[in-house]
Amino acid sequence: MSVCMRKRSSLLAAAMLCVVAGESLAGGVVGVNQAGYARLAPKVAILSQHADSVFVLAAQTRTVVLRVATGVAGLGDPATGIDLYSADCSSLVQPGTYYLKTSGGDSSAAFTVSDSVYLPVFRAALKGFYYQRCGMSLSPLHAGDWWHLACHTTTDAAFHATAESTGTIASVGGWHDAGDYGKYIVNAGISVGTLLLAYEYFPGRFQADNLLIPESGNGIPDILDEARYELKWMQTMQAASGGVFFKITKPQFESFVMPQNDSGQRYIYRLSSTATGDFAAVMARAARVYHSYDSLFASSCLSAAQRAWAYLLAHPAIVPAGGFTNPAGTATGEYGDGNDGDERLWAAAELYLASGDSGAHQYFLTSYQSPGIITGTMTWADVRALAQCAYLRGSRSGINTTAQDRIRQSLLSYCTSLSRLRDESGFRAAIRTTDYNWGSNSQILNNALLLILGRTEGGPEGFAQAALDQLHYVLGVNIHGISFVTGTGAFATRFPHHRPSGSDGIVAPVPGLLAGGPNRNVSQDPVLAARIPAGTPPARCYVDDQGSYASNEIAINWNAPLVAVAGYFAAEQSLTAAPMQRPDALPYAIRLWQNYPNPFNGSTIISFTLSQTMDLELRIVDLLGRPITTSPLGVLPPGRHQTRWDTGRLGLSSGYYVCSLASGGRRVSDVRSLLLIR
Repeated sequence: MSVCMRKRSSLLAAAMLCVVAGESLAGGVVGVNQAGYARLAPKVAILSQHADSVFVLAAQTRTVVLRVATGVAGLGDPATGIDLYSADCSSLVQPGTYYLKTSGGDSSAAFTVSDSVYLPVFRAALKGFYYQRCGMSLSPLHAGDWWHLACHTTTDAAFHATAESTGTIASVGGWHDAGDYGKYIVNAGISVGTLLLAYEYFPGRFQADNLLIPESGNGIPDILDEARYELKWMQTMQAASGGVFFKITKPQFESFVMPQNDSGQRYIYRLSSTATGDFAAVMARAARVYHSYDSLFASSCLSAAQRAWAYLLAHPAIVPAGGFTNPAGTATGEYGDGNDGDERLWAAAELYLASGDSGAHQYFLTSYQSPGIITGTMTWADVRALAQCAYLRGSRSGINTTAQDRIRQSLLSYCTSLSRLRDESGFRAAIRTTDYNWGSNSQILNNALLLILGRTEGGPEGFAQAALDQLHYVLGVNIHGISFVTGTGAFATRFPHHRPSGSDGIVAPVPGLLAGGPNRNVSQDPVLAARIPAGTPPARCYVDDQGSYASNEIAINWNAPLVAVAGYFAAEQSLTAAPMQRPDALPYAIRLWQNYPNPFNGSTIISFTLSQTMDLELRIVDLLGRPITTSPLGVLPPGRHQTRWDTGRLGLSSGYYVCSLASGGRRVSDVRSLLLIR
């Protein structure tokens, strides 16, 4: 995270507030998701100024296609300090590009109605990690206008004088952490962990292998290729003791230059138990996720996780004492954290699930309820929610189902509280007014991810809509009327605190990067302090200015939940025609796991777990809900079971199919998407 910089020229930013569909956004805000909406999804715009009605116009012809009356979204909205109004345009289902105009003369940005609107958002957000790659050239073929030569190939890295080792090692690769060129294990941990979570829990939604990165087309989903690039760098940061070094940076933040022009020695800083815990957790999860693609790499990840866990056991107190702090003469990102209990808990959960380590399992069961279960979302400083959700979703002989039930109930309770926050917010943001801090957009999206998980664990359909509302917020339904994702929407963040975007000579910023968003702590950077008066309502504390690192920087841990949430809903749109909706109260007696392998050719194994005796049948349908096969499974006792689905004689074409379990003529499980490739 940068804390110093040079201000970038605004390039007449005020003039770009902007002309969209021929109209100015300079008056009241008409907040819409600038990426768009699925045809059958709710479409609710939020207005900052009252109007009797709102007109929907076709962008190409400027003709009115729909008129809707307005309602009240929130009087005295605490996050913005103003009255807000709503316009429900959900009856607009015809594919096309539109914009809104109120009876008071205010206009929205353009938006699209289509069942593929979130696919470009997902692809751009995931491609954003490629643009953050360090140690390799980004070619014009893959990076387009934002190509550059290789960087930091000879400077990564020498051990800092305070580190436990001396000399130099080759630690090339990985991702630049944020708007600066540093590389930090703690932030890498939650970022890679979130990407792997998305794939492990929803593999059918993250199979894309055509992102146009160098590894595309190799038969491995690009989300895993991209995460692997960071994992391989992380492995270079492990010491012989098993502990993991904290970061690689220069002593001071670099100026605004292209990465290949950033000269000077970079240093590896001392061992850290927070970094080691995050490292152990991510490596253990990677061992599970990559096993079917590259067993040797998966084994190296598991071995690294086990060595890191051994280091943590040998050092039960936080390392260094009190947590990592920058030594004298260093002012780069500190990621200060004086409590490593959450990192240890996450490492224990993931290592148990990857290897069956009984000691790690006991550590988790002893610690998971203190100081509570799921009481907040995941952040780089607190990864307890990742630990809890890993165990909840885990499947291993001997797993404690009582603990899983407690975590499930805690998750559902937390998601219920998020839904209430969403309902109380004029712009439907599921955070408290006190949560508009540095990187608030990532908290909003991490809450969305928990809402998605809550939905899949038996929560009501409203959880999914609440999660989608958070995506709407970052893509334009906010008091600024801005899409916080560079390159997405006509009125998107244009001047992020991001060194390549500020020094490449290209007007448009590097695309697919999420700005941090409103930060009520306006004293944290001079631009915010100068532009935002003290006492301004928190959601308004944002400036699209390169100088505002406290509200407009980008970071890999902010992009990760954007990838997860956008990818989830991008795939959801293609599945809406099938009977995918989960009932509000499915029994917890059954868990249907993702099939393996997936994708598959010919046959695949479908596994499920029962906590009571049940008479079941397996149902397979296509994406239109048409029955493919129904197979009686009979009366089965409690425990884990599996069945093979063989497509050899069915004459099916390649594509997605949907499986579920039924009993007594009623579906009693979640659904899983199966990808058949001929």
